[in-house]
Amino acid sequence: MPWGDNPTLAPHYLRLTWQVEPDDVEEALAVAYRLPVNGVEYDDGTPHSAPFADIPLGSRSPYVRVYLPVEDSQSWVHWLRTICEDHGWAFHSQVVLSEDWAHSWKSYYHPQILPEGYAVVPAWWEGSPVDAAHTLWLDPGMAFGTGLHATTRLCLEDMARRALEGRRVLDIGAGSGILGLFSLLRGAKTAVLVEPDPVAVNAIWHNARLNGQTDRITVIEGTLQAVNPASYHLVCMNLIWDIIQEEWPRVTRYLAPNAYVLLSGLLCEREDDARALVTRTGDVVERIEERDGWLLVVVRHGAGSR
Repeated sequence: MPWGDNPTLAPHYLRLTWQVEPDDVEEALAVAYRLPVNGVEYDDGTPHSAPFADIPLGSRSPYVRVYLPVEDSQSWVHWLRTICEDHGWAFHSQVVLSEDWAHSWKSYYHPQILPEGYAVVPAWWEGSPVDAAHTLWLDPGMAFGTGLHATTRLCLEDMARRALEGRRVLDIGAGSGILGLFSLLRGAKTAVLVEPDPVAVNAIWHNARLNGQTDRITVIEGTLQAVNPASYHLVCMNLIWDIIQEEWPRVTRYLAPNAYVLLSGLLCEREDDARALVTRTGDVVERIEERDGWLLVVVRHGAGSR
């Protein structure tokens, strides 16, 4: 699929979509690959499940989609429309601009007001609704973490009320860096942000510069296994269940006495699983919050842990 910041793209092109039956997806893809395009987008309608996602998605309508420069599209559109009619596939075309991918998503992202007078504000927003000392500027780019999703919001709200002055914070699966950077705004001494996606790592550094926080963060491109042993007062794990379950035995070795862990990214159905996981290491579930079908599990690492 073409991207908006690719300067070689034509400014206008056609988005061609044809909806098919599940048994026709392979044939529909073969048709798409005959077109002069660099890539094909499609959905075969199969529900996704863990370990790729902890979000239950129902069956969807299968489709195939390609993009063609407008000036080169007329004969191909006629050819494709004829094939779709012969197969009984619903065909749609729409003129779009290359800048749509680069900018249109920003219209959905607004300042997020948090407890205690804090706010997460888009980097391109003109002015903040709160004072500078309570503002986290954020440009997520293609990384997860805008503050809009319930899992991130639950973590931010907890951190806004939590005493973090002088604390050491570890953010595992940092995405855009929103949680780790917010901890520094709240007065944390240092934050280590761990993220395996190099695109997200670039976003973290960009956001750190936006907020003048490059001197207090360490960014590790990788997983928890790449983090040197240390004692942290707060660990953030806004991840899917499969990763939380795998990493939990290692995480407990990074916790200072009476440290807290924020487990998020969990569906409500995982509550019993999360409680059992925490109990196995002798730790304590102090509080659970629910929003929009998602959970925040607040864990205290106390004297009873191994």
